[in-house]
Amino acid sequence: MPTLAVVKEAYLTKMERINRSQSTIRTYKNQIQGFIRFIDEKYNVPLEMKDVTVEDVEEYIYELKDVQGWKVNSVNLVISTLNGFFAYAAKKQIIDYNIMQDVDQLKKQKVTRDFLTADEVGELIHHIQQPLIRLIVETLAYTGLRISECLNLQLADVDFNKGMIQVIEGKGGKDRIVPMNDALQNKLMMYRDTQRPHVSTTNFFALERTGSVSQQYVNREIKEATKKAKIEKNVSCHTLRHSFASTLVKKGVNLPTVAKLLGHADFRTVTSIYVHMEDSELEAAVNQLSI
Repeated sequence: MPTLAVVKEAYLTKMERINRSQSTIRTYKNQIQGFIRFIDEKYNVPLEMKDVTVEDVEEYIYELKDVQGWKVNSVNLVISTLNGFFAYAAKKQIIDYNIMQDVDQLKKQKVTRDFLTADEVGELIHHIQQPLIRLIVETLAYTGLRISECLNLQLADVDFNKGMIQVIEGKGGKDRIVPMNDALQNKLMMYRDTQRPHVSTTNFFALERTGSVSQQYVNREIKEATKKAKIEKNVSCHTLRHSFASTLVKKGVNLPTVAKLLGHADFRTVTSIYVHMEDSELEAAVNQLSI
Protein backbone atom coordinates (compact mmCIF):
# COMPACT_ATOMS: atom_id res chain seq x y z
CA MET A 1 0.00 0.00 0.00
CA PRO A 2 1.29 3.52 -0.81
CA THR A 3 2.70 5.88 1.78
CA LEU A 4 1.35 9.36 2.45
CA ALA A 5 4.18 10.86 0.40
CA VAL A 6 3.39 8.73 -2.65
CA VAL A 7 -0.31 9.60 -2.52
CA LYS A 8 0.58 13.27 -2.09
CA GLU A 9 2.48 13.28 -5.40
CA ALA A 10 -0.43 11.62 -7.20
CA TYR A 11 -2.89 14.09 -5.69
CA LEU A 12 -0.83 17.12 -6.72
CA THR A 13 -0.49 15.70 -10.24
CA LYS A 14 -4.27 15.51 -10.39
CA MET A 15 -4.51 19.14 -9.25
CA GLU A 16 -2.25 20.16 -12.13
CA ARG A 17 -4.29 18.10 -14.57
CA ILE A 18 -7.53 19.88 -13.62
CA ASN A 19 -5.78 23.24 -14.03
CA ARG A 20 -5.65 24.40 -10.42
CA SER A 21 -3.45 27.51 -10.13
CA GLN A 22 0.20 27.11 -9.24
CA SER A 23 -0.29 29.11 -6.03
CA THR A 24 -3.12 26.77 -4.97
CA ILE A 25 -1.05 23.68 -5.73
CA ARG A 26 1.88 25.14 -3.82
CA THR A 27 -0.37 25.77 -0.80
CA TYR A 28 -1.75 22.20 -0.93
CA LYS A 29 1.77 20.81 -1.21
CA ASN A 30 3.06 22.77 1.79
CA GLN A 31 0.08 21.93 3.99
CA ILE A 32 0.07 18.21 3.18
CA GLN A 33 3.85 18.04 3.53
CA GLY A 34 3.58 19.60 6.97
CA PHE A 35 1.14 16.89 8.01
CA ILE A 36 3.35 14.14 6.56
CA ARG A 37 6.37 15.53 8.43
CA PHE A 38 4.39 15.42 11.69
CA ILE A 39 3.28 11.81 11.06
CA ASP A 40 6.80 10.66 10.09
CA GLU A 41 8.26 12.19 13.25
CA LYS A 42 5.49 10.69 15.40
CA TYR A 43 5.98 7.12 14.13
CA ASN A 44 9.64 7.47 13.13
CA VAL A 45 8.84 5.78 9.83
CA PRO A 46 6.98 6.73 6.61
CA LEU A 47 3.38 5.68 7.25
CA GLU A 48 1.05 4.03 4.78
CA MET A 49 -2.00 6.19 4.22
CA LYS A 50 -4.42 3.48 5.35
CA ASP A 51 -2.79 3.49 8.79
CA VAL A 52 -3.45 7.16 9.55
CA THR A 53 -6.13 7.63 12.22
CA VAL A 54 -8.50 10.40 13.27
CA GLU A 55 -6.44 10.68 16.46
CA ASP A 56 -3.34 11.44 14.36
CA VAL A 57 -5.17 14.28 12.63
CA GLU A 58 -6.54 15.65 15.90
CA GLU A 59 -3.04 15.62 17.42
CA TYR A 60 -1.76 17.54 14.41
CA ILE A 61 -4.54 20.12 14.78
CA TYR A 62 -3.62 20.50 18.45
CA GLU A 63 0.04 20.94 17.45
CA LEU A 64 -0.81 23.73 14.99
CA LYS A 65 -3.30 25.61 17.18
CA ASP A 66 -2.09 25.18 20.75
CA VAL A 67 1.63 24.54 20.35
CA GLN A 68 2.55 26.61 17.31
CA GLY A 69 -0.16 29.22 17.88
CA TRP A 70 -1.78 29.15 14.45
CA LYS A 71 -4.98 31.14 14.02
CA VAL A 72 -8.27 29.27 13.72
CA ASN A 73 -8.75 30.31 10.07
CA SER A 74 -5.31 28.99 9.12
CA VAL A 75 -5.89 25.67 10.88
CA ASN A 76 -9.28 25.33 9.17
CA LEU A 77 -7.60 25.78 5.79
CA VAL A 78 -5.29 22.88 6.61
CA ILE A 79 -8.29 20.77 7.65
CA SER A 80 -9.99 21.56 4.31
CA THR A 81 -6.85 20.65 2.37
CA LEU A 82 -6.48 17.35 4.22
CA ASN A 83 -10.15 16.61 3.61
CA GLY A 84 -9.61 16.96 -0.14
CA PHE A 85 -6.45 14.85 0.08
CA PHE A 86 -8.13 11.98 1.95
CA ALA A 87 -11.27 12.23 -0.22
CA TYR A 88 -9.06 11.70 -3.27
CA ALA A 89 -7.45 8.65 -1.65
CA ALA A 90 -10.86 7.18 -0.81
CA LYS A 91 -12.10 7.74 -4.36
CA LYS A 92 -9.03 5.94 -5.71
CA GLN A 93 -9.67 3.13 -3.19
CA ILE A 94 -6.30 3.70 -1.57
CA ILE A 95 -8.17 3.91 1.74
CA ASP A 96 -11.57 2.51 2.67
CA TYR A 97 -12.91 5.67 4.28
CA ASN A 98 -12.16 9.38 4.37
CA ILE A 99 -11.31 9.85 8.05
CA MET A 100 -11.52 13.63 7.65
CA GLN A 101 -15.31 13.28 7.61
CA ASP A 102 -14.97 12.67 11.36
CA VAL A 103 -12.88 15.81 11.91
CA ASP A 104 -14.76 19.05 12.54
CA GLN A 105 -13.61 22.50 11.56
CA LEU A 106 -12.61 24.65 14.51
CA LYS A 107 -15.21 27.15 15.68
CA LYS A 108 -14.27 30.71 14.95
CA GLN A 109 -14.32 33.11 17.86
CA LYS A 110 -15.98 36.44 17.22
CA VAL A 111 -13.33 39.12 17.25
CA THR A 112 -14.11 42.69 18.21
CA ARG A 113 -12.47 44.78 15.54
CA ASP A 114 -10.76 47.99 16.46
CA PHE A 115 -12.01 51.17 14.84
CA LEU A 116 -11.01 54.80 15.27
CA THR A 117 -13.15 57.75 16.21
CA ALA A 118 -13.05 60.84 13.99
CA ASP A 119 -10.69 62.52 16.48
CA GLU A 120 -8.37 59.51 16.52
CA VAL A 121 -8.25 59.46 12.72
CA GLY A 122 -7.22 63.11 12.79
CA GLU A 123 -4.51 62.41 15.38
CA LEU A 124 -3.20 59.47 13.37
CA ILE A 125 -2.95 61.53 10.18
CA HIS A 126 -1.27 64.38 12.06
CA HIS A 127 1.49 62.07 13.30
CA ILE A 128 2.40 60.58 9.91
CA GLN A 129 5.57 62.32 8.78
CA GLN A 130 5.95 61.03 5.21
CA PRO A 131 3.76 63.29 2.99
CA LEU A 132 2.74 60.65 0.45
CA ILE A 133 1.86 58.08 3.10
CA ARG A 134 -0.12 60.75 4.95
CA LEU A 135 -2.12 61.42 1.77
CA ILE A 136 -2.70 57.70 1.21
CA VAL A 137 -3.95 57.35 4.78
CA GLU A 138 -6.30 60.31 4.29
CA THR A 139 -7.60 58.67 1.12
CA LEU A 140 -8.24 55.40 2.97
CA ALA A 141 -9.89 57.20 5.88
CA TYR A 142 -12.27 59.30 3.78
CA THR A 143 -13.18 56.88 0.97
CA GLY A 144 -13.26 53.47 2.67
CA LEU A 145 -11.09 51.96 -0.06
CA ARG A 146 -9.23 48.74 0.64
CA ILE A 147 -5.48 49.32 0.70
CA SER A 148 -5.03 47.16 -2.41
CA GLU A 149 -7.67 49.19 -4.25
CA CYS A 150 -6.02 52.44 -3.18
CA LEU A 151 -2.50 51.49 -4.23
CA ASN A 152 -3.73 50.01 -7.51
CA LEU A 153 -5.41 53.27 -8.54
CA GLN A 154 -4.23 54.57 -11.90
CA LEU A 155 -4.11 58.22 -12.92
CA ALA A 156 -7.13 57.72 -15.16
CA ASP A 157 -9.16 56.24 -12.28
CA VAL A 158 -9.39 59.53 -10.38
CA ASP A 159 -11.90 61.82 -12.11
CA PHE A 160 -11.57 65.33 -10.70
CA ASN A 161 -14.27 66.71 -13.02
CA LYS A 162 -16.86 64.39 -11.48
CA GLY A 163 -15.24 64.15 -8.05
CA MET A 164 -15.22 60.38 -8.30
CA ILE A 165 -12.76 57.51 -7.91
CA GLN A 166 -13.30 54.53 -10.19
CA VAL A 167 -12.33 51.27 -8.48
CA ILE A 168 -11.49 48.74 -11.18
CA GLU A 169 -11.88 45.07 -10.27
CA GLY A 170 -12.15 45.45 -6.51
CA LYS A 171 -12.71 42.42 -4.30
CA GLY A 172 -14.72 39.83 -6.20
CA GLY A 173 -13.71 41.44 -9.52
CA LYS A 174 -16.37 44.13 -9.17
CA ASP A 175 -16.03 47.75 -10.29
CA ARG A 176 -17.55 50.60 -8.30
CA ILE A 177 -17.58 54.38 -8.04
CA VAL A 178 -16.55 56.12 -4.81
CA PRO A 179 -17.08 59.89 -4.41
CA MET A 180 -14.43 62.18 -2.90
CA ASN A 181 -15.22 64.95 -0.44
CA ASP A 182 -14.01 68.41 -1.47
CA ALA A 183 -11.05 68.55 0.92
CA LEU A 184 -9.66 65.20 -0.21
CA GLN A 185 -10.24 66.05 -3.86
CA ASN A 186 -8.22 69.26 -3.53
CA LYS A 187 -5.33 67.44 -1.85
CA LEU A 188 -5.26 64.67 -4.45
CA MET A 189 -5.34 67.20 -7.29
CA MET A 190 -2.47 69.18 -5.76
CA TYR A 191 -0.48 65.97 -5.35
CA ARG A 192 -1.07 64.93 -8.96
CA ASP A 193 -0.25 68.36 -10.39
CA THR A 194 2.69 69.47 -8.22
CA GLN A 195 4.06 66.65 -6.05
CA ARG A 196 3.82 63.36 -7.91
CA PRO A 197 7.27 62.33 -9.19
CA HIS A 198 7.89 61.89 -12.93
CA VAL A 199 7.93 58.11 -13.19
CA SER A 200 7.17 55.70 -16.01
CA THR A 201 4.26 54.01 -14.21
CA THR A 202 0.70 55.27 -14.31
CA ASN A 203 0.06 54.46 -10.65
CA PHE A 204 -1.69 57.41 -9.04
CA PHE A 205 0.37 57.04 -5.87
CA ALA A 206 4.03 56.63 -6.72
CA LEU A 207 7.44 56.88 -5.11
CA GLU A 208 10.25 58.16 -7.28
CA ARG A 209 12.44 55.12 -6.69
CA THR A 210 9.87 52.40 -7.43
CA GLY A 211 6.98 54.08 -9.22
CA SER A 212 4.62 52.43 -6.72
CA VAL A 213 3.96 52.11 -2.98
CA SER A 214 3.86 48.87 -0.98
CA GLN A 215 1.20 47.92 1.57
CA GLN A 216 3.96 47.04 4.02
CA TYR A 217 5.36 50.57 3.86
CA VAL A 218 1.94 52.13 4.53
CA ASN A 219 1.20 49.79 7.45
CA ARG A 220 4.64 50.40 8.94
CA GLU A 221 4.11 54.16 8.91
CA ILE A 222 0.63 53.71 10.40
CA LYS A 223 2.06 51.62 13.25
CA GLU A 224 4.66 54.31 14.00
CA ALA A 225 2.06 57.09 13.92
CA THR A 226 -0.24 55.07 16.19
CA LYS A 227 2.51 54.93 18.82
CA LYS A 228 3.29 58.64 18.49
CA ALA A 229 -0.39 59.54 18.78
CA LYS A 230 -0.66 57.26 21.85
CA ILE A 231 -3.63 55.44 20.37
CA GLU A 232 -3.92 52.18 22.27
CA LYS A 233 -5.57 50.18 19.51
CA ASN A 234 -4.35 47.75 16.89
CA VAL A 235 -4.42 50.03 13.84
CA SER A 236 -3.73 48.99 10.25
CA CYS A 237 -4.82 50.08 6.79
CA HIS A 238 -7.98 48.01 7.13
CA THR A 239 -8.83 49.75 10.40
CA LEU A 240 -9.30 52.96 8.41
CA ARG A 241 -11.85 51.30 6.13
CA HIS A 242 -13.58 49.93 9.19
CA SER A 243 -13.59 53.37 10.82
CA PHE A 244 -14.95 55.03 7.66
CA ALA A 245 -17.94 52.67 7.64
CA SER A 246 -18.55 52.89 11.37
CA THR A 247 -18.52 56.71 11.29
CA LEU A 248 -21.04 56.81 8.44
CA VAL A 249 -23.35 54.41 10.28
CA LYS A 250 -23.13 56.52 13.46
CA LYS A 251 -24.00 59.63 11.43
CA GLY A 252 -27.18 57.97 10.24
CA VAL A 253 -26.21 57.01 6.68
CA ASN A 254 -28.44 54.08 5.69
CA LEU A 255 -26.82 50.65 5.52
CA PRO A 256 -27.42 49.93 1.80
CA THR A 257 -25.59 53.19 0.95
CA VAL A 258 -22.64 52.32 3.20
CA ALA A 259 -22.53 48.82 1.69
CA LYS A 260 -22.44 50.26 -1.83
CA LEU A 261 -19.59 52.63 -0.96
CA LEU A 262 -17.61 49.73 0.49
CA GLY A 263 -18.32 47.38 -2.39
CA HIS A 264 -20.31 44.87 -0.33
CA ALA A 265 -23.05 43.09 -2.26
CA ASP A 266 -25.14 42.51 0.87
CA PHE A 267 -25.79 45.36 3.34
CA ARG A 268 -26.16 42.76 6.12
CA THR A 269 -22.38 42.52 6.03
CA VAL A 270 -22.29 46.13 7.19
CA THR A 271 -24.60 45.30 10.07
CA SER A 272 -22.50 42.39 11.29
CA ILE A 273 -19.08 44.00 10.89
CA TYR A 274 -19.30 47.78 11.05
CA VAL A 275 -22.17 48.65 13.40
CA HIS A 276 -20.81 49.36 16.89
CA MET A 277 -22.93 50.39 19.82
CA GLU A 278 -21.37 51.62 23.04
CA ASP A 279 -23.13 50.92 26.36
CA SER A 280 -23.90 54.63 26.71
CA GLU A 281 -25.59 54.65 23.30
CA LEU A 282 -27.72 51.65 24.23
CA GLU A 283 -28.74 53.36 27.48
CA ALA A 284 -29.60 56.57 25.67
CA ALA A 285 -31.70 54.58 23.18
CA VAL A 286 -33.92 52.92 25.80
CA ASN A 287 -34.26 56.16 27.76
CA GLN A 288 -36.07 57.66 24.78
CA LEU A 289 -38.98 55.35 25.57
CA SER A 290 -41.60 56.75 27.90
CA ILE A 291 -43.86 54.67 30.13
